[in-house]
Amino acid sequence: MTTLAENELMTLVEGEAPMGRLMRANYWLPFGLSDQLVHGQAPMPVRLLGQNYVAFRAEDGRVGFLDELCPHRRASLLLARAEGNGLRCIYHGWKMDVSGCVVECPNQAVRAEQFAASVPVVHFPVHECGGLAWVWLGGTDAPAFPELPFADEDLYRYWCVSRVPCNWLQGIEGTIDSAHVGLLHQTWIAEAAKMAEHSNLTMALDQPPRYETQSTPYGLRAAALRKTAEGQTYVRITEHLMPLVTITPVGRSMPRAGSVFVLSPMDDTHHLLFFGYFGDTAHSAKPPTEICMQDAEYQPDPRDYTGVRGDRWTAWGQDRALMAAGHFTGFGRSLLEEDAVIQSSMGPIIDRSKEHLSSSDVAVATARQMLLDALSAAGSGELPPGSALAAEGARLPNALEVVVPEGERWEDAALDQVTA
Repeated sequence: MTTLAENELMTLVEGEAPMGRLMRANYWLPFGLSDQLVHGQAPMPVRLLGQNYVAFRAEDGRVGFLDELCPHRRASLLLARAEGNGLRCIYHGWKMDVSGCVVECPNQAVRAEQFAASVPVVHFPVHECGGLAWVWLGGTDAPAFPELPFADEDLYRYWCVSRVPCNWLQGIEGTIDSAHVGLLHQTWIAEAAKMAEHSNLTMALDQPPRYETQSTPYGLRAAALRKTAEGQTYVRITEHLMPLVTITPVGRSMPRAGSVFVLSPMDDTHHLLFFGYFGDTAHSAKPPTEICMQDAEYQPDPRDYTGVRGDRWTAWGQDRALMAAGHFTGFGRSLLEEDAVIQSSMGPIIDRSKEHLSSSDVAVATARQMLLDALSAAGSGELPPGSALAAEGARLPNALEVVVPEGERWEDAALDQVTA
């Protein structure tokens, strides 16, 4: 039964909403791909937690993250000139540098330097890690950044990013819900299963999983369990770093590989979805062809695999002819498009009081309770799971795919992976 409190999780970020305050005070938020930030190019528009910002690459390589509006007359800095280590507003020529200082104000005739030094500029620290650019909105004294399994320097990575027109929590719940994979994504999984490194995926189509979860210091571990014909248990262990990062396994033969979902709330009705692969081989740095159709008609943008086309009046671009030809969903551009469309079809903010959760929704229900507990803990002055304020030395373990012999516990396999 979905409680009223669970339903209130949907209102996340506007003003001083509790979930927005929790995220702002405890977590680094991703806002872009590192390679999207190039010195000399136009500032990047950013929207997080209901507020608008600009980000830019300075000449010295640092990334600046400022309030979108110039502190002078509030013109948008999206129109600014990129000059050296700062942005110059084209309205009156004020220049703000990457560290958040006004360094030039040409229309100030008296004591210009003293005047410039007295003007506050809203800016925030940026950390680049694992191919993503993250911002700390909790103040200028940023805490340590957690160690993420996809951030090791010797790994290869691929990333894409999309703006999805629905609430952030709808996206997060999709990343930890293994039960939908074998049904919604069955066309793509059948294709991927033909490849040797993904051969275990055929097991995900055989039966719905039994779910078990564990609470962890960083968030949640969810295990989807399926019995094999030999009496063993096929286990897919998803690791969730609350409240933004979910890592899922890609194959038993690749222990240092995985697929990553990182979601940032733009506002109550939109979120950013960063999707990536990582691994030991150069193949992991290429767009994942096994999840997109190699056809000119359906080929997605390799930097935006999940873009939602249309709305309910156009069925979000669903191709019924493709469905009749054998594609299960009729969304032929990519597997990720299926996720984005399904989540958006629920509406910008889903009314969870009208849901009827089943036995396969254990991880979703656990994640909701975890968020409610985190809000309660924050209200009492405690740090929630995964808080960057306690992240020094913390490392999120990688996801795991394993076949466990009869009589053995999946928890022990997970522990072996964590301590390896």
